[in-house]
Amino acid sequence: MGLFSSLFPKERALGAQPHRDWRWSLSVNGMPSAEFDWTDIARALDGLGPHEDSFVILEQKQGADYWFIQSAVALAGPHAGEYIVGVGWNDAKGKHLVERCGGAGRAVDMFRAAWRGKPLDFTGFEDQSDLLPGNS
Repeated sequence: MGLFSSLFPKERALGAQPHRDWRWSLSVNGMPSAEFDWTDIARALDGLGPHEDSFVILEQKQGADYWFIQSAVALAGPHAGEYIVGVGWNDAKGKHLVERCGGAGRAVDMFRAAWRGKPLDFTGFEDQSDLLPGNS
């Protein structure tokens, strides 16, 4: 299976939605931020560049459970220079990660939907869960 070549199964995507009542944390290029708003998130996404220490992670944690959305710019391969959006979570079935390449607008739309607690559409996302430690 090639990178981003298969669709993410709809039945697994249902558990991948952000939690409306969980607190958010933001990490930009590895620097955590406790106080932020949508303007800070949008500015961080706009500032992403093609280097390995450039990334944005919007995360929720509740005990051992977590949900996150992350974005970076692909450094190499057929999608070099494109934004990668990844969503990860854990549940009773284990750890999950789905990813998709696209433009900056797509990344901003996904982050905005997550931030506002809107349902996320995972059409075109590839399941990368097998790449996570403990899942292979």
